Amino acid sequence: MPAEQAVRLSFTVVVDNNVDIFLPSSGPLRYPSPGPQSMLLGAQGFSAWLEVEGPGGETTRLLYDFGRGGPALLNNLRLLGLDPAQADYLVLSHGHIDHYGGLRDITEAYDIKAPLITHPRTFGERGVKKPGGQVAGPWVLDREETAAWLGARPILADSPTPLGPGLWVSGGIPRQSPRDVLWPGGLRREDGQWQPDNLEDDQALVVNLAGRGLVVITGCCHAGVFNTIAAAQAICPGVPLYALVGGLHLNFLDAAQLEGVVAGLLEENPGLVLPMHCTGALAQQTLRNRLGARCPFTTVGMTLALD
Repeated sequence: MPAEQAVRLSFTVVVDNNVDIFLPSSGPLRYPSPGPQSMLLGAQGFSAWLEVEGPGGETTRLLYDFGRGGPALLNNLRLLGLDPAQADYLVLSHGHIDHYGGLRDITEAYDIKAPLITHPRTFGERGVKKPGGQVAGPWVLDREETAAWLGARPILADSPTPLGPGLWVSGGIPRQSPRDVLWPGGLRREDGQWQPDNLEDDQALVVNLAGRGLVVITGCCHAGVFNTIAAAQAICPGVPLYALVGGLHLNFLDAAQLEGVVAGLLEENPGLVLPMHCTGALAQQTLRNRLGARCPFTTVGMTLALD
């Protein structure tokens, strides 16, 4: 049975590392312009607003990730005219502070009714191993505290979960592709000790868009670019990749490893790649050099509108 399809997607960047108000809008991309949007804030982290319309006209709205903290998130939501109280879902890609940090702030600033969907392993104490051996962090996301902020327990999804026509959260992503080089810097405290963190909570959003193909939206892509694409294609067998959007976490790769990722993406032949957040500036530039017009610039306040 063919996978259900959406007929329209609107994706707006609410929090990202960079702001540029001088990019010319073109095609499906609308960029912020001088004026009130000159006050948009860039911040380490990621958050995006999605509206996905099904064939019957029904629209699913969601906020995907929440940046590192409230000031940038709340400021940018206001300037972009977005109201998270209208969301059908909140989705948290994984349990790192630059993705969950603003969650409590929006529950205090807005009358949030939407449930939070995330992976069971999102919660706990995390850190990052620094080059000298020190640990950045720790950062703790507690399940009971999160439930108290929201007024309801999170929905824990470790397998693909439909959110609306043509829209899924991926669930946990198997690590199988030899093309992916996975980030070794994650730590999780278990039984009082820091242990390597394989970030099994990493999840993506998958949109099967009629007439185009799969739009895969990632928070950090800790599961790897090609593992994430494969997980999306397992949800929608036979549907080609159209767009890869979000943080790709390529900032730690050496030149040869990055070239392997670029070569693999060229084989996938997407129509659009929008690298953000943890992709890293050098990796973004490499992708733009190789993919050309298929890899345009990104910024806080950018909207991708596809139908």
